Amino acid sequence: MKKLILFAIIFNFIGFNSIYGQELIGFTEELPGLIELDGDQLKGPIVDKVRKIFKKANLKENLKVYPWARSYEMAKREKNYFVFPMAKNAEREKYFNFVGVLFHINTYLYQKTESIIKIKTLEEAKKYSICVVRNDVRDQYLTEKNFPNIVRFSDQSEAIHGLIAKKCDFAICAENIEYIWKKNVKENLNYLVKKSFHVKEINGERYLSISKQTDAEIINKLVLAMKEINK
Repeated sequence: MKKLILFAIIFNFIGFNSIYGQELIGFTEELPGLIELDGDQLKGPIVDKVRKIFKKANLKENLKVYPWARSYEMAKREKNYFVFPMAKNAEREKYFNFVGVLFHINTYLYQKTESIIKIKTLEEAKKYSICVVRNDVRDQYLTEKNFPNIVRFSDQSEAIHGLIAKKCDFAICAENIEYIWKKNVKENLNYLVKKSFHVKEINGERYLSISKQTDAEIINKLVLAMKEINK
């Protein structure tokens, strides 16, 4: 009997160490005002919140900055990989568990200031070409709704510059693109580009998400930690 108890203790200890000794790899992208690179240091309120969640869950994290499409493809197939922030949709729920909401952000169609195009619904935008970030939630939504003229770019800044270069009639971006202009672009883009249509069809909630390949116990610990922090 004592041997069985000792075996159970050792087994549980090994299981505990195997979970808590693992390092989870997190992918994110720069979102000025929320997630920023200062030299080689990642900082910002969302970064702080994610680190706080992992600390509360007693889990190790290693955060990396990569282009969105690359991060998504790597993380969806690998155990112990997580991505933030991520919008939720049916396609992504095949590959990720959504731990909880980190923040909310709206999506807009932008157009050149001199453009005379006017639309009252998103459906009307099907007549026009739209610059979008490859494989992000806006790209996936427009593709699902059979928008015929999508021009894809690696990130939001490139999508806006595609609009300026007349490669499309609209660019569809999160409203934080306006912070990106202020930080990364020397010229003032406000006279070149204007916000033209609020895309309410795309949910503004942005989540901490983790690959479904990851152990359920780790996922549950993150969910509980986030609930505690959000109280």
